[in-house]
Amino acid sequence: MEEDEYRAAYQEIAENRCVFEKALTNNQCKCRYSTHFWLADREGYSCKSREVSANCRNVLEKLRENSRFLLKLHSVGSALPHNMDLRVQVGGLRGLRAIFSNDEKEELIPDIRALIEQAEQQYDNMDALPYSEIVQSIASFQTRRGGKSKQSRDTD
Repeated sequence: MEEDEYRAAYQEIAENRCVFEKALTNNQCKCRYSTHFWLADREGYSCKSREVSANCRNVLEKLRENSRFLLKLHSVGSALPHNMDLRVQVGGLRGLRAIFSNDEKEELIPDIRALIEQAEQQYDNMDALPYSEIVQSIASFQTRRGGKSKQSRDTD
């Protein structure tokens, strides 16, 4: 499948693309509004609601904007490199969860939408969130690197 055909088919399947797709495909989160699909040999997620998708996009933009200094970016464009975006998505959601719970043992975010709804209920608007605390979770989240792990290299 050519890349242009893939993009056209993807757009048709995922009219409302899930903005937290990287976190979902890396099995770090779940969401009751997400719909999982396979296209060719690639995995994807769409959102069941245009309104929820727009709300999540707003949250992700705020996470990106507030982590600019950490990411050493002058401005946040429309797309970040994969690992950087994964770090913002997962670390940001974990940081948001940490505001409401001290349970850091649980890595999986069981429902992205429920977490965002909890933040909306507790804070007047998403600008009022304690982003300095959330960014600490983004800083501490480490994505997996390709290749062998340090432990397997040491034993070879």
